[in-house]
Amino acid sequence: MRPAAPGALPRMRTRWTHWWVSRLPRTDRLTLTHRNLYILPSRAGWSLAVVTLVLLLASVNEQINLGYALAFALTGAALAGLHQTHGNLQGMTLTLHPPPSTHAGEALTLTVTLDGGAQRRGRHGLRLQAQDAEGDAPALEVEVAPGAAQWVELDVPAPARGRHPLPRIGIESRYPLGLFRVWAWWRPASTVLIWPALDTQAPPVQSQMMAGAADSGGPAREVDQQATPEGLRAYQRGDPMHWIAWKKSSGGDTLVSRERLPERSHTLWLDYARSPGLAGLAHEARLSRLAAWLHEAEALEGLALQYGLQLPDQRVEAGRSAAHLRHCLDVLAECEGPA
Repeated sequence: MRPAAPGALPRMRTRWTHWWVSRLPRTDRLTLTHRNLYILPSRAGWSLAVVTLVLLLASVNEQINLGYALAFALTGAALAGLHQTHGNLQGMTLTLHPPPSTHAGEALTLTVTLDGGAQRRGRHGLRLQAQDAEGDAPALEVEVAPGAAQWVELDVPAPARGRHPLPRIGIESRYPLGLFRVWAWWRPASTVLIWPALDTQAPPVQSQMMAGAADSGGPAREVDQQATPEGLRAYQRGDPMHWIAWKKSSGGDTLVSRERLPERSHTLWLDYARSPGLAGLAHEARLSRLAAWLHEAEALEGLALQYGLQLPDQRVEAGRSAAHLRHCLDVLAECEGPA
């Protein structure tokens, strides 16, 4: 008989787990009952079972009453631990809060509320772990006080750009003796929209403003903080000397100052096809650079700047706010390449 290939058993176990978990319904709120809880002896539990069996066989063979008592005591303690381990999770409710969008390559935070219900004793030794196709995220140890709720945050690596289902979440416990492992799998129903990764090598967005103005044949659209308007008003204490209209003031008893014009609102268009800083880049690289420029344009201070987005299949009108930034990033997340 040919021996199994190295790694064949882990692959079979992984396929079995995926098949089994795929049959679970998707929901953002899960109550743990005997229908979705599973319990088996741990490695320590199997070891205790072997030791107890050997002790019982030896006691039967040698007729040792103390051996009988010890074997039955160990069995009773194990059964009591089995009941308490299962009850540590039964009746608990898990609720997922919709996760916010994030950029590809960053950490995606899943916020989960654990409600222990009206049970008088607390929930101890809980272990939560998110699992996806790329592997397991770090596990998180949790304790829930009696009759209280506890919220936790699980950090998982954000997948590639686009809309994705959330990874499955596993919860388990070996409290109190560690002889049994009780666990449950949870498949959230929510999805998350992942924005393009940020391009750390992107040129400053101001360079696109200058290039856009040069392409249109006009001057660079920058705000001159020292520019003065055409209007006139009476001189006020603190006005700069170069604001004073000396010719107008020469014929009167009071000085006259030029009134400053309000800053003009400028519009920056980030064009997928025509922005100079995107020439020669592939589709995903263009989206990453556009995402970096959007953040930079929103963070610019001292400019009444509005920015818009022109993509092959969609146009986002110019605006400026945190909501406008999120809308632009959402559009980038689902942008398809040019036909």
